[in-house]
Amino acid sequence: MTSDHLFQGHAPQQIFSLQGRVVLLTGAAGGIALGLAKAFAAAGATLVLADRSEAVHERAALFRDAGATATSLTFDVTDEAAVADAVQDTVRRHGRLDVAVANAGIIVRQHVLDLPLADWKRVIDTDLNATFLLAQQAARHMVQQGSGRIINVGSIMNHVSRPLLTAYVAAKGAVSAFTRALAADLGGTGVTANALAPGYTETPFSQAGQKEFHDFVSGWTPARRWGQPEDLCGAALLLASDAGAYINGHTLYVDGGFLAVTR
Repeated sequence: MTSDHLFQGHAPQQIFSLQGRVVLLTGAAGGIALGLAKAFAAAGATLVLADRSEAVHERAALFRDAGATATSLTFDVTDEAAVADAVQDTVRRHGRLDVAVANAGIIVRQHVLDLPLADWKRVIDTDLNATFLLAQQAARHMVQQGSGRIINVGSIMNHVSRPLLTAYVAAKGAVSAFTRALAADLGGTGVTANALAPGYTETPFSQAGQKEFHDFVSGWTPARRWGQPEDLCGAALLLASDAGAYINGHTLYVDGGFLAVTR
């Protein structure tokens, strides 16, 4: 057996490639989404960036200026009809949908005794129900296609908690449970479902600007720093590409070791 034959099909540039594949990413105007989109674009994917904010159009233009193929959509991820239209529009424009990433999310910081039901519902609707809607609509197409990757963005708050985050913790815990259930239901279809769970990541969405908390996280985390959106690139490509074909129903933590230690 020649060395060329031995290594055939295992080169990183092949198994991690997203060339010819289409990625739909929600919450795409946010900080974590920037790291995810960079990974997908660098691997050759066509990007469909979606957000309720008009700023997503500027982000798509940024990627086009850098040489990537990128379009943008604005819609409410909690609107079932709008999500269905977004998936259908993606398939109509590009002929396929290979990776669907549910990244949209919100946080309400409120003690459980004072948390209004309306705020509870708003967080559950955006962080959990919208994840279900995108996965369901994307999976319907992917099953017919015979292949696909669903990536639900969770959080280390799936596994631990902090005060004042009741609704967010509940939603992210449910995202991991839903991901397992989704993998079970889609068994044998060629579609995988996994969750990507970032640790404390420095974005406008985080509390990295609060010095005391920033220093606590940096001191606690074995990596001795906050995560950056780009730290998610490798994990995102693993779950989206052929390299992760046998990873299914899994929650992958990218947290610098935060969950690994105690005091």
